[in-house]
Amino acid sequence: MSGTDLRIQKTYAALTREFTALLKLKRFEQITVKELCDAAMVRTATFYNHFSDKYEFADFVIRDALDSHRGDDSELQRLAGPEYYEQLLYHAFDLLENNRELLRSLASDSMLWSIGEVIRNGVHDELLTHLQRDQAAGQTLAADPQLLTEFIIGAIEEVIRWWFSSSDPIPTEELKKQLMNSVLRLVS
Repeated sequence: MSGTDLRIQKTYAALTREFTALLKLKRFEQITVKELCDAAMVRTATFYNHFSDKYEFADFVIRDALDSHRGDDSELQRLAGPEYYEQLLYHAFDLLENNRELLRSLASDSMLWSIGEVIRNGVHDELLTHLQRDQAAGQTLAADPQLLTEFIIGAIEEVIRWWFSSSDPIPTEELKKQLMNSVLRLVS
């Protein structure tokens, strides 16, 4: 969003701010585009010039949170072995914890798939490239890098869905530890 016209940035910021505020009051399914636009003081036509519906807008909000959190991934890309996977998981959980309220509000039946898809798209190619590099460097992997990528991301997606929807999830630090041990068994 940083390269976008200032007016558009202000519109997106107002919509995002009001969307987050509305999610504190009601479920995602109950929020209408008109209600969101009225709260943000943005014309409905302007909203539809940028987003096809509230689902696409929610995807934008999740992607924007992910992009804001990721910042400069060059440090992560320089890591190798267990340190890389540990930092990858810790970055993911840091993102989740920093946006817990927003993501929990969006973790309704209709948005769970969207949250997972945004996370998948944000991590897939980078993880695959890293696994391929590890294999090319002579590291023995439990499976083909493409299969491992799908397996790891799929497992993390399901754990995140469970974590957000469970009334009594495992404490965050224990969850990180158990996921880390599982991933390391696959990649080393």
